[in-house]
Amino acid sequence: MSDLFSHKEIRKNLRQNILKQRRLITPEQAYAAGVSVLNELKKHPIFDNKVMAGSYLSMGGELSTEPINNFLAQEHELALPYMIEQKRGHMNFYGYKTGDKLIENRFHIYEPEPLEENRVTADKFDLLIVPLVGFDEKGNRMGMGGGYYDRMLKKVSANCLIIGVAYEFQKVKKIPIENWDMPLNELITPENHYIFN
Repeated sequence: MSDLFSHKEIRKNLRQNILKQRRLITPEQAYAAGVSVLNELKKHPIFDNKVMAGSYLSMGGELSTEPINNFLAQEHELALPYMIEQKRGHMNFYGYKTGDKLIENRFHIYEPEPLEENRVTADKFDLLIVPLVGFDEKGNRMGMGGGYYDRMLKKVSANCLIIGVAYEFQKVKKIPIENWDMPLNELITPENHYIFN
């Protein structure tokens, strides 16, 4: 039991420490970091063809996905997540085009309108840009703890590329993983592009 407890404690402490650092990031710094990541992302061979990409709307000191999303919406096809209130830990994705209306949910997160005709199922994605709190050198990802992305990542096709975006300070030596945690294929920070096995 103590082992499990320490495991949970380590994750909790890691999460708190990283979030504390992230809260110090100004919107200008977050945006500049997003531009740096986009410049690297654009070189990716996946963009040799048109892709269906899933991304998210950054908030609270997260590296800004605004430049990334603008590029994906203009050059490719983009879908954004919508949290299902009745099913905790579950979300759907809906197609988004530049200028589409976004709705603020009860967590003050902006989401696309959940119009059934715009719904994009997990198997349709070629690429998923995913948020995270921490990552390690093996590509293990630690999220906010709600399990939204771990559930989602289990449903994507084997060919879907999963790329995390983060700041370099979000890298830790080793994340204690749970058996439901889904690893990343790649991760891009403003300084580095990590490719995991």
